Amino acid sequence: MALGAAGKVGYMRFQALAGALVVSLIASGLALAGTRADEGARPDLIVSSVSTPDGFVVFQGSGFQVRDRTRNIGSASARATVTRYYLSANGHRTAVGRRSLARLRSHRSSTGSATATAPVTLQLGTYSLVACADGAGAAREANERNNCRTAATKVVVKKPPPRV
Repeated sequence: MALGAAGKVGYMRFQALAGALVVSLIASGLALAGTRADEGARPDLIVSSVSTPDGFVVFQGSGFQVRDRTRNIGSASARATVTRYYLSANGHRTAVGRRSLARLRSHRSSTGSATATAPVTLQLGTYSLVACADGAGAAREANERNNCRTAATKVVVKKPPPRV
């Protein structure tokens, strides 16, 4: 099939536009791949264990010890953060304490304890003890949904005994 002069010009324009489109798509793909690689280099903070060695009974207004192990399972270091402690019941969390953590390198952990306090206004009952890494949301993480862990044992909050 023979193309006239006008047909050849139109065909050449089409080839030039198609070539420019291919180059543009390749460049966009490379830019997107570069963005994905940058996103992968983030910390990922989790609480791998949480417990209270003081036992299962806590009095309103009293302090109790909480021990946790916070880990960075991500591929980048995490800035200094806070692990927060909560007593949780019926879908409601009450903040009871916190532990400050220094910068945490990739694939490292920090184990420690802190004193938590059951508020005087906290209702009597049975609660789950929850610890959440990066409780203040300071670190931009690879996964923001895996920060919390619930202790295996429940905490019972009781009214303090009368003063004598």
